[in-house]
Amino acid sequence: MYHEGWGVDKIKHSLTYSGGQSRGHVRVYATSSKYGFKGFSPYTLPNVIEVSEGIPFIQLTDWKHEELYALKGEVVQRGVKATTGLDMPVFPKRRMQHGTVDMDDFNKVFPDDEMVYRQYFQSLYI
Repeated sequence: MYHEGWGVDKIKHSLTYSGGQSRGHVRVYATSSKYGFKGFSPYTLPNVIEVSEGIPFIQLTDWKHEELYALKGEVVQRGVKATTGLDMPVFPKRRMQHGTVDMDDFNKVFPDDEMVYRQYFQSLYI
């Protein structure tokens, strides 16, 4: 349910950076290519994306990030249940870097404040 940087026939955020959606594709491509598979997710089909984009996220969460993450998890969980009959667990949002090192080392390397990342990114272009 990534909408940052892509959508149905439109660019929403950036022509260059598409956030987590591009990372997801890269991860699937590299792994599946190595083992002779082709990656595919039904969640990337235009008609599925269109339904997802119709969800009034702002009205349902009042711009509260934690509520948005919880809602996205619930929507996907319900969709998986309705489609497959399986109960999919939903875990709290984590940075993609979690799991790379133990948490003590992680906290030394990665700042908690996301503004540090945003400011560094911005500094690359100023």
